[in-house]
Amino acid sequence: MRDLLSGARAELARLQHLEFELLQELLDVRKAVATQRVVIDELIRASSLPPINRLPNELLAQIFLLIKDERESLAGVSRHWRAVIIDIPSIWSEINLDTCENSMQLKLHLERSRQAPLTIMVSAYEPELLDVIIPHANRWHTLRILGCALPVLNRILSLEIPSLEFLFVDLEYDSVDFLLTMYSRAPALKRLWLEGLTDPPLPFNLTAGQLGNKSLTKLALVGTTDNWELPRESIHFPVLESLTLRINDPMSFLEAIVVPKLKHFEFSEEYGGSPICRAFSGPKSKFDNVHHLVLAPSVVGKLSKDALALTKEFCQVFHGIRHAAIDMAYLLPLFPPYWKVDHPDDHCSSIDNWTCLEILEIRDFTSMRAWSYEHFVDWFTKHTNLGQRRLHLKLISDDTASSYPVILNASNASSSTLYQALQECCASVELDHIPVSSQMYLSTSAGSLLLSSPVFEAGLVGESDLVALTRACSAQTMDTLLAQFWTL
Repeated sequence: MRDLLSGARAELARLQHLEFELLQELLDVRKAVATQRVVIDELIRASSLPPINRLPNELLAQIFLLIKDERESLAGVSRHWRAVIIDIPSIWSEINLDTCENSMQLKLHLERSRQAPLTIMVSAYEPELLDVIIPHANRWHTLRILGCALPVLNRILSLEIPSLEFLFVDLEYDSVDFLLTMYSRAPALKRLWLEGLTDPPLPFNLTAGQLGNKSLTKLALVGTTDNWELPRESIHFPVLESLTLRINDPMSFLEAIVVPKLKHFEFSEEYGGSPICRAFSGPKSKFDNVHHLVLAPSVVGKLSKDALALTKEFCQVFHGIRHAAIDMAYLLPLFPPYWKVDHPDDHCSSIDNWTCLEILEIRDFTSMRAWSYEHFVDWFTKHTNLGQRRLHLKLISDDTASSYPVILNASNASSSTLYQALQECCASVELDHIPVSSQMYLSTSAGSLLLSSPVFEAGLVGESDLVALTRACSAQTMDTLLAQFWTL
């Protein structure tokens, strides 16, 4: 009897232990089921969201920064977007006083910008709004004054603006006397753009030397300066690296400045009459460090004769140029016909002064007409035949809708075409938004090359043409061309 009782008790203990294990396993399974349900719910929720809402907030913020001008509209898309946008100080750091409806809205923007550097644009004198941003002058990084410059400047010249690095002012023909005060109030100023110049910049009791600045690295002047009287070598910019002049007396200003660090120079003809063209009378070594030159298109349309004549002078003043970017309108004075050069016996062109030239960009190249090609190619041929450095040439069209072609080598052509001739004379030839063709033109649409079947049916595009296209075009463009080729 005792043995039976002991056996029954042992069996009960075993069953109870098994019951405990099964209960524990059941609890674990229930937990796993609950967890799996959460995972499934999250997957269902995620799959129903647009892809952009699945991005991490950090990446979403970077996208919003690229379209910060639409910040108000973006914030109204969803609560999630609104929370992300409000939490990005730099998206609220660009403030246009013209678009602020009232001081309360401006204060809200400033609050959301926290301590981010501010970019401020003013085009109308609004004292109430100025009162709101003035206490934040220590955060001003960029200031653009597009209108009513004088009252705005008079209001802020008493401020300390320690972080201001870029100042753009459309003076609307007011004086530039404010500069002398602004220099001391904005010690970090690096970039200065002055537009609407006309009056002499100096009161009778000041000297030209006070116009100089020890921190500026970029300077742009736009307007008329023919009534300025600036002594030579009187204005010092010890760290200036880039100078843009759209003034009608550039030579006088170039003679007045001392810029030992200058590397980049840009010129274009501005409103206010034809520029004054005369020879530079300063030392030839003054601008030895200038290696990059830009001759930009005129805002008045066709270039004046004086502007074209200035181009030749710039070639002598900046004789150390290595990289030149030239608008098509300047091409004739730089590459004139041999019978129009100053010294026909020497066959010298103005561009021959750039003995260190390595890269030449021609912009708006599609405006060139056939009668200009010859003089352009003649210079490159002569340049190569004299044993000089082969240049890297880049031809750029700003008009992506243009259908004017640059002719590639044609199988049945009796002489070299433009593209072939340039390839033979240059280290490289790059085409940027240039429609290209063989004997039959390749048309373009929004900057893309399109082949038409008559080109192939007529047998006008051969192996050499495709090789030339491969060298001239980007990989993406070639993929498009080849796709079209196999469908013809």
